[in-house]
Amino acid sequence: MKRGRKPGFKVSKKTREKIRKAAIGRIFSEKAKLNMRLAKLGKKRIGYNVEKWKKSRKGYKHSEETKRKIGNAQKGKSRPYQKGEKNGSWKGGVTPINQKIRSSLKYKKWTYGVFKRDNWTCQKTKIKGCKLVAHHIQNFSEYPELRFVIDNGITLSKESHKLFHHIYGKKRNTKEQLLEFIN
Repeated sequence: MKRGRKPGFKVSKKTREKIRKAAIGRIFSEKAKLNMRLAKLGKKRIGYNVEKWKKSRKGYKHSEETKRKIGNAQKGKSRPYQKGEKNGSWKGGVTPINQKIRSSLKYKKWTYGVFKRDNWTCQKTKIKGCKLVAHHIQNFSEYPELRFVIDNGITLSKESHKLFHHIYGKKRNTKEQLLEFIN
């Protein structure tokens, strides 16, 4: 008969404390460490626990006091949820304009439009279904009026895009360089 505890069997707090104390200062051999590592490899730890926790909380209603505390926290009256200027990490709204533009909905729509027009296919390798990047034909920084024009974009695979900028650099790229690179 196999030894050990049965699935679903819960160990008491007293027993867990005894096990914890017994494990303090224990030194494992390299073989034992390897066996423990291999035993944990196939286990889903993070996602499984989150899903289990969500199911256990389903239908749970917060008390009025908790709702009030959450509301106050969101208004900046409690430390952990302070937003904007009240947050300790606030640096005066210094998000670079480039980052703001590239994370905007307008930019995402432009990227989607370029991908759709090129049928989600890299225009250099003609491979479909790889990681794609929407590349500006006329530079993003030098031609702000063409940033969101779909005809100013071309679909490249992530590797091809990296190779293009490795060969031609990141600044002052031209349409001729791109045509030379694709052909």
